Amino acid sequence: MVELINSFPDFRGSFGDKRIEKRAAQALQKLTVGRSSSIRHVTATEAEQKSFYRLFNNESFNEQSIEQSIVGRCGQLCEGRHLLCIQDTTEFNLSGQRGRIKPESGLGKTTKEGILGFMLHSSLVIDANIGSALGYSYIKAWERKEDTPDRHQRKYWQLPIEEKESYKWIAAVNQSKTLLQQARDITVIADRESDIYDLLVAASEQGVNLVIRSNANRQINQGGKLVDYLNNLPVMHQYNLVVRGDVRKNIEKRTAVMELKWGKAAVIQSVKTKKRNGLPPTQELYVVEAKEQDKSNGIYWRLLTSHCVSNAEEAMQIIEWYKHRWYIEQIHRLLKTEELRLESSQLEQGWAIRKLTLLSMMAVLRILQMMLAYEDDHEQPIDEVFDKEEQQCLHMINKKAEGETEKLKNTYKPNTLKWATWIIARLGGWKGYASASQRKPGPIVLQKGLAKFYHMYEGWLIYQNFSKDVSSQ
Repeated sequence: MVELINSFPDFRGSFGDKRIEKRAAQALQKLTVGRSSSIRHVTATEAEQKSFYRLFNNESFNEQSIEQSIVGRCGQLCEGRHLLCIQDTTEFNLSGQRGRIKPESGLGKTTKEGILGFMLHSSLVIDANIGSALGYSYIKAWERKEDTPDRHQRKYWQLPIEEKESYKWIAAVNQSKTLLQQARDITVIADRESDIYDLLVAASEQGVNLVIRSNANRQINQGGKLVDYLNNLPVMHQYNLVVRGDVRKNIEKRTAVMELKWGKAAVIQSVKTKKRNGLPPTQELYVVEAKEQDKSNGIYWRLLTSHCVSNAEEAMQIIEWYKHRWYIEQIHRLLKTEELRLESSQLEQGWAIRKLTLLSMMAVLRILQMMLAYEDDHEQPIDEVFDKEEQQCLHMINKKAEGETEKLKNTYKPNTLKWATWIIARLGGWKGYASASQRKPGPIVLQKGLAKFYHMYEGWLIYQNFSKDVSSQ
């Protein structure tokens, strides 16, 4: 098999077995080319299918080594950058496979009653200035045993933070700080679930900044609570926010008038966390509130941050960074699309499905990277996504993908990801016209195009290797 994954994680040395490492590389290639997580769909022969089943059921092919291989590449791209580490958790529902999956093999309860599955927490790394996706700084899959007592029985509130699932937020901060130590600055972005006092302290101790959505109406040292403090502040700035419509949810497109406030407060350690030794009694933070004008159930964001906020420009920057949280949600959506069908996997071991999910995260990362190439005027360098040989093949394909008219030319710079994305999208069936009315290529088009590209690339590599052999004779 021709090696296709030079710009993907390097598995060499990861598992202590060259055969496993080679097969892992081939599996990642198949997931990318095949547009599916079904081993039956992405393999060409029964023998190849059996070899992949053996790989995912092999205990030496373990989650920890896969995770380390995936996040390792991101550490090579971080020097001198301000990075956003966007954390989130998702759940995979495998209840439909309950009769086939072997018991006690890596699946258990989720947060929803009666659901069999597992959880996945990850930290997606985004360049704060360019808005491009670089990789992951933390990935962790786990399950809750089906016989695990409930929170009340375990006296969950009394457990050390290290024994709680919520420690995932702190573990991700710690690993991100170590992995991305060459970065100029790191800002963790997270939703309401992350609003725990231990995280506020841990980020401060690590020298990592935070932008998290406030969930708890905390006591502050100015007196009273955080929401009361914000309510007493005057509106300091207004701006218009275009809200996209969603036919599925019966939401019409509109322009919301947003009222902006900001301030500084020291939140007080709660009674529950006071029982944990070593935590400071207060933690100083800035707070930004964005609230839709004259709408009781409108948009309302209350964001806590360690970044200094003293004017409207700085407050708007915090909001813009927080809006990047959509990217990690998109990663999770892509993992669960009809294209990958991870929740319909035919594997019989929960551990195997979890390992398959980890590999799939690299396949969907490339889709997200290409989607973001059309989001902004700033350009991600093509070298961060496609290697030199892949770029050579893209140049050859571009000659065929372009039309005769100027409207159907690839006008982007060849050293940018947007240039490559135009070609991949054309392979996926996108029209490619240089028009303001032309819709951006979506994830399904890009998945189809990427699969077609790698089939062409494999043939191109075979030809290149054959030409070299002939010339050397």
